[in-house]
Amino acid sequence: MSDCKIMKIEIYNAIVEDFNKLSSFSRKAENELKKKYKHLPPSTLGSIISLLVQRAMKQSYRKSPVISSKYHDLYEELMTDKSKGNVIMKLSDSQGISPALFARSLLQNVYSDSTMAKKCIKDTTLIEDKDLAYQVYLGIMNDNQYGPYADIIKQSIGLEYELRLERELRLMNITFSDENILRSRGYDKTPDFKLDVPIAIDGFIVNWVESKALFGDEENHSGYLKEQLSCYWNRFGPGLVIYWFGYLETLNSTPEVNNMFILRTSFPEKSSITQYRIDL
Repeated sequence: MSDCKIMKIEIYNAIVEDFNKLSSFSRKAENELKKKYKHLPPSTLGSIISLLVQRAMKQSYRKSPVISSKYHDLYEELMTDKSKGNVIMKLSDSQGISPALFARSLLQNVYSDSTMAKKCIKDTTLIEDKDLAYQVYLGIMNDNQYGPYADIIKQSIGLEYELRLERELRLMNITFSDENILRSRGYDKTPDFKLDVPIAIDGFIVNWVESKALFGDEENHSGYLKEQLSCYWNRFGPGLVIYWFGYLETLNSTPEVNNMFILRTSFPEKSSITQYRIDL
């Protein structure tokens, strides 16, 4: 049976095309996209949108005193309006960047010390101007794809799925060493779980399992392959990578898949797993 989370390239390209037509990065714009693709799992589409927002911000954002000054002037002008409302949300929409990123650039004009600006993004109570503090807070809390609030959400989801995987391994009596144990042994780059005894999944030998609580497309998978997965394979042999929110079908045709590791969108059923035992 085919996995509905393994996405055809045509569907993915259509999502990217529609995303590029968005005039803002607000939740309202995101919800419009979700309505069009309501046949997809919300976690899958949400993860794709998150990845696209992150990339768009990296491409469009430039750390520049001129831009920061411009944003500050726009902010000051709009703050004179008595019915100003959520100023940063309005300005981020008009400038085509995320609210948290607009707030970050704005604070870089307020504080000459970039370290202080970063601290204020994470803790708005440090901002002396109470109106600015409130507006920055609103901008951050209304940005679920970029900034500290979004980072906390992603970290929490990542941990949730790691714990889910750990629970499934324990239920199947598969023993393992986690990242903390491996680091205590001197490994600098470690998978989430190194199996104490290899298992076979549909005949493929698996020595380690890596949990990715996101959608796997070619760009982020290529980054993981270079920075993490190749290292795991060199040190521990072949393994299993789980993209919990799905992955692009084209990844299955890359040379490393079924050689260095296999891809799944969940931990396999017990019926497809062969466990080995060491005779002492």
